[in-house]
Amino acid sequence: MPQAWRLIWNLARKDWLLFFADRRAALLCFTVPIILASLFGLIFDRPSDSMAGTMRLKLLVVDEDKTDTTRRMIHDLNSGRAEVQVVDRATAESLMESRHYGVTLVLPHGFTSREAFSRPRVEMLYHPLSAMESQWAEGIVTEIVMKFKAREFLEPLGVEVSRIDKPLVVERHAAAFAGQQRFNSYSHSFSGMTLQYLLFWGMESGLLLLRERQSGVWRRLRSAPVPLWALLAGRAFATGTIALLQVLTTFSFGYVAFGVTITGSWLGFLLLAFAISVLASATGLLVAAIGGTEARARSVCILAILAVSMLGGLWLPTFLLPNWVQELSLSLPTTWAMRGLDGLTWQGQSLGVVWPCVLAVAGFAMLFLVLAVSRFAWSEARRKRGWAT
Repeated sequence: MPQAWRLIWNLARKDWLLFFADRRAALLCFTVPIILASLFGLIFDRPSDSMAGTMRLKLLVVDEDKTDTTRRMIHDLNSGRAEVQVVDRATAESLMESRHYGVTLVLPHGFTSREAFSRPRVEMLYHPLSAMESQWAEGIVTEIVMKFKAREFLEPLGVEVSRIDKPLVVERHAAAFAGQQRFNSYSHSFSGMTLQYLLFWGMESGLLLLRERQSGVWRRLRSAPVPLWALLAGRAFATGTIALLQVLTTFSFGYVAFGVTITGSWLGFLLLAFAISVLASATGLLVAAIGGTEARARSVCILAILAVSMLGGLWLPTFLLPNWVQELSLSLPTTWAMRGLDGLTWQGQSLGVVWPCVLAVAGFAMLFLVLAVSRFAWSEARRKRGWAT
């Protein structure tokens, strides 16, 4: 058995030397996921809770009625939760077409007349991509109109109405859970981009092995007194160790530059990182086993990796995806890996909570390994019988 381990070590060492021989390529292999994670985190970073209440809706208003009431309403809109710009209809349509603004409120002629103001009608124009903002604007406008209608009915009755406000006070607090920290977009982006790039690294390792099989290098290796399982184990060991080094390097940079921390179980993080690395190496062997030609395998793998990355929540959190996608994603290893990393980085979960995620990722890795080894054994049996070249 020590002889077998020495053989695997020498085969893996050969792959390590080949990987680090091109220093620039090796450097890019570690810096690309860091750059992608940093960019994603920067794009999706949101202000702190103290700034959340200051967000204002950018709103265009077309005042066709031009009365004192509409001017006061526009003033109240602009001093509240909206940032208002008064324009004409043509200017509003032009600004919405160029995506500078997404919603326009039109106050029509006769809006404040006694007959019309009993049930006033307004026109809400919005860009097709700003439907959600239009609902926000509808709520703000409804609140302002209700205040004016309350003054209209109460003041003639002798009721002193100096200030009509909302009928209730809403106190917003983020629900606190045991060990859970404030969400950090960089935690999610570093987890997602690390996972995605590890799958690409596994693909590249598999394509290299596929290239060796097509070029005759594999045949020379098989002619040596080296068993098939040792060749596959050496390649998987080399791929997995480089993948593990990528995980540690990326998260170390995230900790230093953006405060990405492991708030949960460190043991759980190491076990999950190991399982993810094995998944990357198993993916590489599976690509080499069933890939066919290198060009065909590369195209199919890129499509598959991008698909499982999107569906698994590596780009955006899964709760932003449709319900059927969330259910479908449970059949993907990326979903379980992402759940585990989110739980260990910013949710502060213990090993007992993320243990199912570790087992799921490890299970997918073992399944890929079994499929790859079986396919290699089948191909080698056909080659020995002269049925395949």
